[in-house]
Amino acid sequence: MRAFAAIVHLTFRNAMRSHIFQLLLGLLLLCVGLIPTTISGDGTATGFIQISLLYSLSAVMLVLSLSSIWLGCYVMTQDVDSYQLHMVITKPVSRVTIWLGKFSGILLINTILLIFSTTIIYFIMLAKFYQQDFSKEDRARIENEVMVGRRVFWPDRPDLDQIARSALSEKLKVLEAQGKEIDRSPQGQERMLAETRREIQAQMSELKPGQTTFWTFSDIPTDLQRPLYMRYRLYIDKVATEGQRLTHGLWQIGKPRINEERGANVFEQARRQEYELHMFNLSEMPEQVKSGDFHEKVFPPEWGIVTPDGKVVLGYTNFDRQNGTQHFQPGDGPKILLRVSGFAVNYFRAVFVIFLELVILTGLGCAAAAFLTMPTAIFVVISYLLFGSFASYMAETSYFGGAADYIGYYVGKILLLVVIPIQKFEVTNLVANGELVEFSFIWRLIFAYLLLRALPLFLFGILMYRRREMGLIIRK
Repeated sequence: MRAFAAIVHLTFRNAMRSHIFQLLLGLLLLCVGLIPTTISGDGTATGFIQISLLYSLSAVMLVLSLSSIWLGCYVMTQDVDSYQLHMVITKPVSRVTIWLGKFSGILLINTILLIFSTTIIYFIMLAKFYQQDFSKEDRARIENEVMVGRRVFWPDRPDLDQIARSALSEKLKVLEAQGKEIDRSPQGQERMLAETRREIQAQMSELKPGQTTFWTFSDIPTDLQRPLYMRYRLYIDKVATEGQRLTHGLWQIGKPRINEERGANVFEQARRQEYELHMFNLSEMPEQVKSGDFHEKVFPPEWGIVTPDGKVVLGYTNFDRQNGTQHFQPGDGPKILLRVSGFAVNYFRAVFVIFLELVILTGLGCAAAAFLTMPTAIFVVISYLLFGSFASYMAETSYFGGAADYIGYYVGKILLLVVIPIQKFEVTNLVANGELVEFSFIWRLIFAYLLLRALPLFLFGILMYRRREMGLIIRK
C-alpha cells in the first residue's frame, strides 16, 4: 500500500511538470473564469442561463478529456523513456501496482480539477441568476425550465418498421399490377423499405391546415403531487430555423371519467382501469405561437389528466391562418416533463457522468501507453474514439443508396460491439434544458461502456505492461 501511495504521489508531481498539462490547465482556468461571465445568451433570460451553462460545462469536459488522454500517455511512457522505471521494477513492486498507481494519480488530478471547475461554474450560475435583473415571470420560467431536474416522458411511438413493411407490400402490389419492373435484390428491397420509412415518418410529422393529431404518453405517475409540463416546438411550412413566423393552433387535453355502469363502485372500476376519455380544449380560441421556438404549458395536478393506467393524451389542431403546413419533429416534442429533483442534484449527477468519461479516457491512455510509444499511444486512443463516433453515425443511418451504405451500416453495427462512442456521455444539453440525468442512464453507461468495453482494454494494457521487456528499450 505504501508503494501504491508513493507511485500516486510521484505521478501527481510529474504530471504537474508537463508543459502540455500546464497549457491545458491554463485553458481550463480561462474556461471557468471567462465563459460563464462573458456569454450574453440569445437575448432571453432563459437562454442567458442555458447557453452559459452549456458552453461552460462543454468546455470543461473537452479540456479535461484532452488532459486525461495526454497525461495517461505521457506519464506511462516518461519513466520508460528516462530509464527510471528500469530501476523501479527491480524492487519488490509489481507492475500491476505501478500501472494502477499511475492510473489513480492521473485520475486524481483530473477529478480534483473537475470538482473545482464544476463547483465554480455552479456558484457562478447561481450568482448570475440572483444578480441579474430578471422579471418575476422570467425567474419563474428559469426555475421551471433550467434550474431543475425534470423527468422526460416521450409519446408512444408506432412501429415504423412494421408500418413501412405493410405500406411497401401494398406499393409493390400496385407496381406489379401496372406491370412495372421491381428490384427484387436484398439491397433493392432494403432501399425501398428505407425510403418508405422516411416517407411515413415525414407524413406523421406533418399537420395539414385543419388537421388534428394526438399523442399518448405512458408510465405517468397516477399520484401526482406536482404539475406536469408540456414542452414542444413546431415549424411552419418547412423544418428550418429561417423563415419561421407566427402561427395558430389549438391544444386539447384528455380527462378520464370512470364509467360507473361497469362496476359495483368507483374503486373497483379504477382497479380494472375502466374509464372513458373526454377531450377538452385548453383555450377558447386558437393560440398564437412563434414557430421555431420552444414553448411550455403547465398542467396542475388537480386537473386530473392522468388516467388510472398512467396515460396522458394530448391533441393538437392546425389553425394556421395562411393555410400553412405545421411540422412536429420527433426530437422537439411534444414531451411531458415532471419535476423530480432540484438543480444541484441534477447538476452533480451530470458531473458524475463526466467523471465516468474521464475514468475511461484515462484508462485508455494508460493501457495504450503501457506497450506503445507516446505518439503512437495518443494516435491509437484518438483513433479508437473516432471509430466510436463514426460507428455510431453509420449504424444509425436510415439512407441506403448503394452497396457502400450497407457495408458501412453493418461495419458500424459490428464496431459498436467493441468501441465506445464518447458522445454517449454528453449530458450538458440535459442539464441546460433542466432534464433529469436518470440513474438508469448512468448505470447503462457504467455497464455498457465502462465494464463491458473499457475494462477489458484496461486489463489488456496491464497484461502487456507486465510482459513488456524493459531491457529492449534503448533511446539514443
